Amino acid sequence: MQSPDASVTPIALRYPVAPRRSLPRVKVFEAPFGEARQPSETVAYSSRIASLFKLQDVPMVAVRTRQDIQIAVTRLRSETGLLEKTALPREPGFSIQLYLQPASAVRLWYDSRPVTVEPNRQEGSVSIIDLDKAPSIYIGSAFDILQIYMPRTALDDFADETGARRCDTLSWPFGKIDPTLRNLGLSLLPAMETPEIACDLFTDHLLFALRAYIARAYGSITSGSPVVRGGLAAWQKHRAVEMLRANLHGQISLAQVAAECRLSVSHFVRAFKQTLGQPPYRWLMEQRIEAAKGLLRTSRLPVADIALRCGFADQACFIRAFRRTMQTTPGDWRRTHATAPSNFFCYNNNDTPKIYA
Repeated sequence: MQSPDASVTPIALRYPVAPRRSLPRVKVFEAPFGEARQPSETVAYSSRIASLFKLQDVPMVAVRTRQDIQIAVTRLRSETGLLEKTALPREPGFSIQLYLQPASAVRLWYDSRPVTVEPNRQEGSVSIIDLDKAPSIYIGSAFDILQIYMPRTALDDFADETGARRCDTLSWPFGKIDPTLRNLGLSLLPAMETPEIACDLFTDHLLFALRAYIARAYGSITSGSPVVRGGLAAWQKHRAVEMLRANLHGQISLAQVAAECRLSVSHFVRAFKQTLGQPPYRWLMEQRIEAAKGLLRTSRLPVADIALRCGFADQACFIRAFRRTMQTTPGDWRRTHATAPSNFFCYNNNDTPKIYA
């Protein structure tokens, strides 16, 4: 095995961009403009990182801002660690690494010069790597890392949207635990592991919240004068509500709805909340529950079918959301509020079918 201190010929950084179907379990939210696009630089970058780390089947989620800039989160897992010092692709951006399990013998180089860092990581530790400094990394143990790829342009875009000064760099004590970033990262894991049932709108919320937190906590980007003094205009509210109601399953991105309202994503979310009293995802969840209540009240559909019709991933997800909102199960609520004939299928406390005469 080659020592991490040895001179290492940098691994080739130019890989052919693979078709998206060759990247398993990757979910990418396309720009709202409808034209065909090539696989993004962000997807290509994440693919190269996985190749450099000799990993396969790497889960990833990404979101595109209004300025066509992508932010990506990739889960990197290895039982063996990195077997050699590995050069990362040089990019104008940052790799924010959130450790999901302890790791040891972590080393970092910039431009082939060693950087003094704490070699051990705990769960929740965060390391920020400046990709513009020709970094190399070595991890001498098994690792499970959530890597957040944040281009400088994404941070500039956030600063411009909020009327703040752009940041020069991101700063965080190398390896220090950040509970807030950990919670945001853990919230993304279900969407990464099961992208086929994830709600795009909710994932968008998390990714944009991630960018906002990183910009403020690590880049000291503070908002200037308030960008939004009022809520949505009447036509914007009508269009946003129309689009969201037409997509109860949530398979629509914030960028799409914001673009229809001719607003940036962050501007749209603030204006939407000011107008409708809650963020778009929570409002959409409320509409799902209302649609489900209508079907529970007037139809004979099984709870599982109602869950799917109203945009929930499955019956269990629907029951949890319903109980959280209504403080009861769909079956109990149906027995109290049903207006259909009395001899139809109803549901017991476990939401299993039972005929009531």
